[in-house]
Amino acid sequence: MTQRKIIIIGAGIAGLTAGCYLQKHGFETEIYELHNLPGGCVTSWKRKDYTIDGSIHGLVGSSPDHPMYDLWDEIIDMKNLEIFDGEEVVIITRDKKRFIKYYNLEKLEKYMKEISPEDSPIIEDYIKDIRKLQKMDAFSIIAGKPMEFYNIFDYLKMVKLLPALKIMQKWQKITAEEFSKMFKHPFIKEAVRSFLSPVLFEILVFTEMDLKRSGFPVGGSLNFSKQFERRYLELGGKIHYKSKVTKINTTYDEKNKKDKVTGITLENREYISTDIVISAMDGYSTLFELLDGQYLYEKLSKVYNKADLNPSMILISVGVNKEYKDESQTFFINLEKPFKTPDGNVFDLLKLRIFNFETPLVPVGKTLFIVELSTRNFEYWRELRAKNRVEYKKIKTEIASQIIDMLNDHFENLKENVDMIDVATPATFHRYTNNWQGSTQGWANENLFENKPIKKELPNLANFFMIGHWTVPGGGVPNAFMSGRTVAQIICKQEKKKF
Repeated sequence: MTQRKIIIIGAGIAGLTAGCYLQKHGFETEIYELHNLPGGCVTSWKRKDYTIDGSIHGLVGSSPDHPMYDLWDEIIDMKNLEIFDGEEVVIITRDKKRFIKYYNLEKLEKYMKEISPEDSPIIEDYIKDIRKLQKMDAFSIIAGKPMEFYNIFDYLKMVKLLPALKIMQKWQKITAEEFSKMFKHPFIKEAVRSFLSPVLFEILVFTEMDLKRSGFPVGGSLNFSKQFERRYLELGGKIHYKSKVTKINTTYDEKNKKDKVTGITLENREYISTDIVISAMDGYSTLFELLDGQYLYEKLSKVYNKADLNPSMILISVGVNKEYKDESQTFFINLEKPFKTPDGNVFDLLKLRIFNFETPLVPVGKTLFIVELSTRNFEYWRELRAKNRVEYKKIKTEIASQIIDMLNDHFENLKENVDMIDVATPATFHRYTNNWQGSTQGWANENLFENKPIKKELPNLANFFMIGHWTVPGGGVPNAFMSGRTVAQIICKQEKKKF
């Protein structure tokens, strides 16, 4: 039987993962990518002698005792991936007191009880539930087999997760504000208001960070993506960079009584024929532009009409010619006065990452500060950049200046030692990744129990698949990876190949 050719659109983690697995199983694949680099949203960029990391905070499965580790290791050599594990998050209250949110659960419990012995019952309940989730190891059950292949026996196995689901539902219903009101001590009350919300998200982070299973790849996000690229090329795959796909070509298949994919057309009008197309690019562009909105089904139309997306962000990076070795790597800074950005968002909390550990991203003797400001006002930034580039640059400079002043209040002599400033906006993220509304993680997932994955196949179009964070609410690197792995399993099954 003639080997089927597969074209993958997008060289992000999902596309590269699918390509690697398909090459390993004997398929001929080629990837077409609009950018000149791999990774998509999982990327970094150079400014002066700094490398700004715009993606991974913690890689779930960074430790050999996590089930995801072995899956990563199927594609890249995890033994050669140097990992940095943070120890804590520092929450700075409005009166500049520092609350240390230790990732080590024993230290956190002891610390909070020392501050407020009278809050011991709620502290113990919180820590106990995190430990219960750790022991249940739900990930092994969920990741063991794609849900696309589930049978009745697989669903019966899910019964084992009922105790975990009960705990998760309990904390899904509690916001950080509500959780703070359960405490009596005013300092803890104020600190807990800055926890992730709903509190379930905070708990899920702790289940991994306490066990040091979600560390930061020291080489940065782009270096991580390049390891996937390297492996894909080693396996015989081909990548065409600066090759924007503008159309997915289809024709009616008389045999199956529905349309099927025949190829793709590039921006330069070049047509490339293929048997199968996997879109690992932006979901909206795929469905409404490359496929002209022809193949939507009712549920999918509702999802896109609702447009419940994860926000985009303004990423302010500040290089400082000074060491801050004694500081933690993650800060949540409560502001004395709310900070308003020109797009209408108001912030009373700054989320800060500090690169003060040994990493090739930052020159020796210097420190990189990165502040993330979430925003859903993509149109403001897109229009501003398109219509008035001078004003766009001016506003970016003003935002950076305000952020530097705020940071200078907490980090000694920071302002006078600044030697690099970079501001990326939603327009930046859209320009380089083409993600809808500049969203860097696709669909929102405020409620883990309501959001369900989107089907990787369209019922009325044969030989076409979609993967990436536009098929899995919440996004994230592991989800992108798993979607690429799963689509390879589906294709192997359809082509009667053992995975």
